[in-house]
Amino acid sequence: MGIFRRHKTATFDTGHAGDDQLLTQLSKESDLGAPRHWVHYLYFADEADARAAAAVVQAAGWELQRVDESAAGGPEWVVIAERNGAITSPEAVHDARVFFEDVARRWPGGDYDGWEASM
Repeated sequence: MGIFRRHKTATFDTGHAGDDQLLTQLSKESDLGAPRHWVHYLYFADEADARAAAAVVQAAGWELQRVDESAAGGPEWVVIAERNGAITSPEAVHDARVFFEDVARRWPGGDYDGWEASM
């Protein structure tokens, strides 16, 4: 038995490389089965589209952290959705991406910019 042991790094295949990287990082720092704060970002061309999308997101059980002009000062509006006590399993991450990308596609210029989660 050697002094140095290799730690096995978990690998994921959610269908999105960025999501897989985030899950790998989370799994290195914490238990993926632990509840955490999970936040998603969507951008829309105008206020009406952002508010309509926010209503869809909220109806699906997500809390709205913010619906406002983008902090970047551009012409975009941001919708920030969150869930407290979320389990960020690979399946949940995949399902969330499918949902939020679908919401963004419903309005011209809509964009799902991804997610972040607490450790």
